[in-house]
Amino acid sequence: MPTLSTLITPLALLILSLPSLIISESRAVYLGSAIFKLTSSSAFVWRSLSSSSEILPPSVLSAKWWITLSLVSGLIGDFCLIPSKKSYHNPSGGHEGDSIWFKLGMLAFMINHAGYIGAFLQFVKGGVIENMDWKVFGGVFVVCIILGDLCGMPVPWRDDAAALPHTDSGVEGGRTGRSGSPRLPTTSTDAKPLPDLSQQKTYKKGPRHTRSDSGVTDLSISIPSTPKSGSKTNSPTTSTPLLAYTTSSSTLEGLIPKMAIPSDMKPLIIIYQLIITTMVASAAGTRGLLSERLLGAFMFMVSDVMVAWDTFGVKPSTPVSTATGDEGKSAKGRQGWKSRGFGWVLYFGGQYVLAAYGAK
Repeated sequence: MPTLSTLITPLALLILSLPSLIISESRAVYLGSAIFKLTSSSAFVWRSLSSSSEILPPSVLSAKWWITLSLVSGLIGDFCLIPSKKSYHNPSGGHEGDSIWFKLGMLAFMINHAGYIGAFLQFVKGGVIENMDWKVFGGVFVVCIILGDLCGMPVPWRDDAAALPHTDSGVEGGRTGRSGSPRLPTTSTDAKPLPDLSQQKTYKKGPRHTRSDSGVTDLSISIPSTPKSGSKTNSPTTSTPLLAYTTSSSTLEGLIPKMAIPSDMKPLIIIYQLIITTMVASAAGTRGLLSERLLGAFMFMVSDVMVAWDTFGVKPSTPVSTATGDEGKSAKGRQGWKSRGFGWVLYFGGQYVLAAYGAK
């Protein structure tokens, strides 16, 4: 009886499922996107679990199991990052990162990257890491940090909140005193002095009172206007301030999308960047600049940057289709599907390369 591996290989499964994932995204098919994403993830896990006919040395065998653990964590992370159906059809820049599922997905991918570091450092002899070129490690580490800064990722030395403009709604630096949705109405509690009744005109039935003169506090409500799609003011720091959010902008502003990152997630994202940067530098330091290991690690890192752009990028409002009543659906597919598809090619390709060559 033929086994599954004789009917289809892990690479063939990825070649079939990845284009299906991108096509589903281009047609805004939620179920197809979810199924084919997990199928593509299963392909690289399957590749890592594929048995080898040759006898492996202990260090390679240990690295192989570390990589398998990493890939399983990546599969779990992919599951956690599948958006809800509502968020899928009507994404809101920055708010996807508020989800507990997104944070669990980040944790899973932190384990994913840390597992790769463990795999790359398994080649130890006498307590010293074998074949580690520390100059290459340090150089690649610095280059990755600089590239992250250029790509608009949050960095400790750039105070994004301090550079934000002051807004009329009392938001300074992209922050307010309360949390919630940026579309919630804001209340003004500016105290007004009591009116001088002696200066008012007197009528037979007494002085006429206006509504605004009947109390000490004006509880007027103002709702920020919704910016039009494509407007230059469509920024969470101008007409629609994101509460307790900061925007992260690159030195290549205009080429790199502006991101709205929750303030409480900025330290988490910085830690995540340090982990993946260490992973890429470890791949370069142990196998060199022209190795499959570095290729897969670098592809993975670039795909993570594109995930950050997609999740935290400031997006224009999506119209509601008059024909179907669904938000975010159009003849051109789901918003941002082209860049998302390119990121998936890098991500799944990088994971597969690491599954195949990471332990060699």
